[in-house]
Amino acid sequence: MREAYIRGVGLSCALGMDAEQCVSAMLRGGAGPTVLRLDGFAEPPMLQYYRIPDGAELFDARRFENLLPPVVRAAVTQAGLTADEISALPVFVGSSCFTVGLAESGYRMALAQRSPSAMPMPVCDYDYPARLVQQALGCEGETWAYNTACTASANALLAALRMLQIGAYRHALVVGAELANRTTLAGFSGLQVLADVARPFDAERKGLVLGEGIGAVLLSVEPGPAEAMRLIGGACNCDTYSVPTANPDGRSTAAALRQALAEVHLSPEEIRGIKAHGTSSTTGDQAEAAGMHQVFTTVPPVSVLKPYVGHTLGACGVNELVLYAGALARGLLPATPGFETPDPGLRIHPLRQSVSAPDGRYLLSHFGFGGSNTVLILEKPA
Repeated sequence: MREAYIRGVGLSCALGMDAEQCVSAMLRGGAGPTVLRLDGFAEPPMLQYYRIPDGAELFDARRFENLLPPVVRAAVTQAGLTADEISALPVFVGSSCFTVGLAESGYRMALAQRSPSAMPMPVCDYDYPARLVQQALGCEGETWAYNTACTASANALLAALRMLQIGAYRHALVVGAELANRTTLAGFSGLQVLADVARPFDAERKGLVLGEGIGAVLLSVEPGPAEAMRLIGGACNCDTYSVPTANPDGRSTAAALRQALAEVHLSPEEIRGIKAHGTSSTTGDQAEAAGMHQVFTTVPPVSVLKPYVGHTLGACGVNELVLYAGALARGLLPATPGFETPDPGLRIHPLRQSVSAPDGRYLLSHFGFGGSNTVLILEKPA
């Protein structure tokens, strides 16, 4: 099947305000989260959170308008598209939050005005981020929105790849967008799945640390002036075992891995490394580890990126692709902070130090709420 070249990227996350800065900071070891007090409760929870260092008020509902345009402009500029190509560019957006922050702001305002029409979540505008992209770039192509929890932007990438493969488009812009909002933070706090430190696959893991980020990837059927990483395939499935996690026996995660490999006719032995989802939750890591052992006789080197940027939920597919591809382009597989004590029940040992990244194919795994499992395959060219 036709592959897609990664012609341009953009990123703002806890590591910095542009992709190059973010990759460099990650390979230097990154920075930790900040402490966030979630006001509005009788006992306000204190949370660890990876925020974008933009200097703005965290819950400013208009942060999307300031943060999204420079990220997508960076991706398109790097890709070197013509004005006509930009005008027709389709936009694929994956997010969990979309306009939740705007809805919260409107609700607070209505309450302050004692409006009888005050509603906690009057509407969620799934096309809002795509409209901001179009306004920033002057493009008028089709827009697509994906809201599949933690796999949202991974599924947006997979959908864009499919459209390129069937010849519907020659270029596609894929955006992962997740910004802080009280609804998400309060919800995860109430579930009691948050921790102070992300420890993926560690025996002492206690839960997730959340974060925010906006990333963009420009995919193209044309290689461009420079040799580029290639997105060559992927697969997704849905596991109905439970709402918050895949089946801990690993059957559904293994099925997604096998399906992705089969699509591009690869054997497990041909995979050079894995960017694991690695939420640091008890059952999530268990399901992912079990799936890897069912597919691989010897599990390839594993990297987990959430200890650098937090779990950016619907945006993590794009954000982590930008970071992982950036590390591969520099010839490195990134280390995994937070992993210290191996769990004998998981038998997964993420890299503790960066190592050389050979040319070849790499798996990027995403396993989210609602049983949504998505695996992408990236190729680092020789």
